[in-house]
Amino acid sequence: MKKREGISVSELKRRVGIGECAPLYLIVGEEGWLRDEAVAAIRAAIMGSDEANVWVFNDDMVYGDETDAAEILTLCNTLPLFTTRRLVVVRHVEDVRAKDAERLLPYLDAPVETTCLILTGKKVDGRAKFFQAYKKSAVVVDCEPLDAMAVPAWIRAQAATLGLSLDEPARQQLQESGSGDLGVLRREMEKLAAYVAQGAVVTVADVEAVQGADTGGTVWNLLDAVRRKERASSLRSLGKVLEAGEAPLKVLGLLAWGWRQDWKARRFSDDMLRDFEQFRDADSRLKGGGGRGQDRLVMERMLLNLCRGAARATRARRPSAPAR
Repeated sequence: MKKREGISVSELKRRVGIGECAPLYLIVGEEGWLRDEAVAAIRAAIMGSDEANVWVFNDDMVYGDETDAAEILTLCNTLPLFTTRRLVVVRHVEDVRAKDAERLLPYLDAPVETTCLILTGKKVDGRAKFFQAYKKSAVVVDCEPLDAMAVPAWIRAQAATLGLSLDEPARQQLQESGSGDLGVLRREMEKLAAYVAQGAVVTVADVEAVQGADTGGTVWNLLDAVRRKERASSLRSLGKVLEAGEAPLKVLGLLAWGWRQDWKARRFSDDMLRDFEQFRDADSRLKGGGGRGQDRLVMERMLLNLCRGAARATRARRPSAPAR
């Protein structure tokens, strides 16, 4: 078992939850989902709610392979705007050149009081002078993969936050399909939350329905086809899904969920607001109770509208502000 270093994410959440926010953090480990959770917890504690839309002015994110010490120092020394503190996150910090990173050493002795600096990555070179010094000055958060014995409890805790109730075979199916990757497991549960009826117990059949076990015949295949704006594939996948007995409203819910994930990830396009209108219109028509044949027609018309026009724009560059 790999030796763990630093506090756990749960301990971090406890500390920031009672107001213990440090000026320097090192969030490191192979488990990407845990790293994102740690950053999100600190962000929530430092920035609070974004009702005044001030995050965009006070929350900077850069990447180790695209930045240098000068940019990081400039961001750290920038005063917050419309709030008391600001956040600077350096992702993939292992990609910052060692010699360049050493230029940050003086900052560790006197970090700016109004800035919280977070360095995060899969691993760091413990032999490097800068990281040796940073570990002594910062709060280190351990994000190595969970022990296998801890994963079932983690799945149930995450399911609870999403309002999901899993039967034990479904929980086992999820764990086996996730291959130990918490990010994959969380995304599968998010899809299930959009797919199953509120209050329903999730079964193995539900898990398989969103995993894409049958090529072209699952709601997930349908979502992929619509995202690519492939009309024929979308209609074919819709037909297979409906013929398998899936409720149109449930299918619509998953499609809308997919668009919301794209929006959160800042994969904007000019058509997205129009697409959300399509979802709302289809939802209204389906709830009007037109019958099975009419419901299929509503879904088909919606897909054709979603798939019209040029291919959907994708993110051209990494965002400088958080998606959460």
